[in-house]
Amino acid sequence: MLGTRTFTGRVFIILLMVSAFFLVGYALDFIFLVFASILFAVLISYGANGMERRWKIKYEIGITIVLVVMAALIALVVWLLGPSLSKQVDEMRQVLPESIDLFKERMKGNDLGKTLLDEIPEDPAKVMSSKDAFKRIGDAFSTTLGMVANVAIIVVAGIFFAVDPKTYREGFTLLFPVDSRERMNEVLIKCYHTLSSWLIAKFISMAMVGVATGVGLMLLGMPLPWALALIAFLFAFVPNIGPYLALAPAVLIALMEGPNMALYVTILYFGIQIIESYLVTPLIQKKMLSIPPALLLLWQVMLGFFAGMGGLFIATPILATIIVLVQELYVKDKLEKITTGEE
Repeated sequence: MLGTRTFTGRVFIILLMVSAFFLVGYALDFIFLVFASILFAVLISYGANGMERRWKIKYEIGITIVLVVMAALIALVVWLLGPSLSKQVDEMRQVLPESIDLFKERMKGNDLGKTLLDEIPEDPAKVMSSKDAFKRIGDAFSTTLGMVANVAIIVVAGIFFAVDPKTYREGFTLLFPVDSRERMNEVLIKCYHTLSSWLIAKFISMAMVGVATGVGLMLLGMPLPWALALIAFLFAFVPNIGPYLALAPAVLIALMEGPNMALYVTILYFGIQIIESYLVTPLIQKKMLSIPPALLLLWQVMLGFFAGMGGLFIATPILATIIVLVQELYVKDKLEKITTGEE
């Protein structure tokens, strides 16, 4: 039988683990904010390191050049597409409710659709009191402000991380025993290379999806092609689930042009996804870390459940980092040494 002290110790450990789980749940937003800042820093640092390695440009100057180029590219896109894109986004806000109403009308044509629609209030506006409406407006306003603040924090913190990564890396390794610090530093550098390779490949893939979607929708004669292309570009950052999230508004708007247009749009999106998944991605990710699709999907579902859309967007790079840490610190440093008899 277990002694009282042993039993009490195990109960205490279990309570600590449960408490840590709930604390992590409450701190998820902060954790994601920190990781997003690190991703931005990795992107900047990758560009600066590349210039230092190829053209002997000092790292600090390279950071400045990368930031200036990023700002210039954003300004160029805004200048070229800003007015029409802004107009299309505004039009989409007006068109989507109409397309949803049309979708409901079409759903009434079958028994399953009627059953689903019976669960939806006829007039959602009447369900909310004026107090609820004002609360929702306030929540939307605060959410918008929160998003702007989060982006600002990610950019500023990312720049600080990128300017002097060695200080933060060495500061983190100080949390480990002296004889493990050099190895931990090597693992962190490996994480950096994994994330930087993944980010560059992902942005190339996103650009291909965004441009192909915009051009394809224009050729089909779809309204709001570049607004929908922007959505496809952003959601291409999320493997597995992202393309389907981007398809939903496109199909709803296409339904207003007729069922044939909705079919053509669906075929276009699936065609682009097939090319991206089986041609573009394998070509640009040959030497990258391979993540099992089922593991990634379950991980995305879990983070999406606990953290919403933010969890979906950042799920893949977090999982890639975890896999590198497990492979290096557990498989190589523990299991393989035990197998070869080094420990």
